[in-house]
Amino acid sequence: MKCFCCSDIDFQKCCQPYLLGKMKAPTAIVLMRSRYSAYASHAIGYIVKTTHPSTRLQYNPIEMENWAKESTWQKLEVISTQAGNLNDSTGKVEFKAYFLDAQQKPHIHHEFSNFKRENGEWFFVDGKVN
Repeated sequence: MKCFCCSDIDFQKCCQPYLLGKMKAPTAIVLMRSRYSAYASHAIGYIVKTTHPSTRLQYNPIEMENWAKESTWQKLEVISTQAGNLNDSTGKVEFKAYFLDAQQKPHIHHEFSNFKRENGEWFFVDGKVN
């Protein structure tokens, strides 16, 4: 099965190792892609774990899980990235996540996300929805 993040790589070799905690995302974009895959596969624990501790309480895991499960995730489109590489401490990723809601109505979640690396681990900090 191809990965949910639209990388055209098998899920087992792409995002699944991150979701299972076998590997840590090396860059902000890899973390963002794996978080999309977590929503698509309902791995909400991964979403919570990869949210920065300073903003984690702003997000409700039950609401995230409900949104993930009631949506049919169709496609991820990465628009742009700023920094977020192996030697950076911060990064930004602009993306569009295409999905159908519970009534099968199409939506596009267009977000500008901020990421931070601490002790070699990347975290999602926050995002601005466009």
